Amino acid sequence: MKQKMITLDDETSKLAANKINFSQWVRDKLRSERNKSELDSEMKIDQFNRIGTTVNMSSAELLYHLEQRSDAEITALVSILRGSLNL
Repeated sequence: MKQKMITLDDETSKLAANKINFSQWVRDKLRSERNKSELDSEMKIDQFNRIGTTVNMSSAELLYHLEQRSDAEITALVSILRGSLNL
């Protein structure tokens, strides 16, 4: 097992002292952060797939077509989307 040192201030040192197994707690927090990141990535992939299915083109193709538009056209499209979503 590898070791990594961290520095705590007075407040965080007191909080760490309240943990029964501080090292395990840190490991759990790091894994939780990793898992959240992976879940976010999976959700984004699901969203991209849904968009592609809905508009019958890949997200990359949709983005390509959007990038070919002028700033005014993009602003108008975003305005339409916001209006339809009541944003």
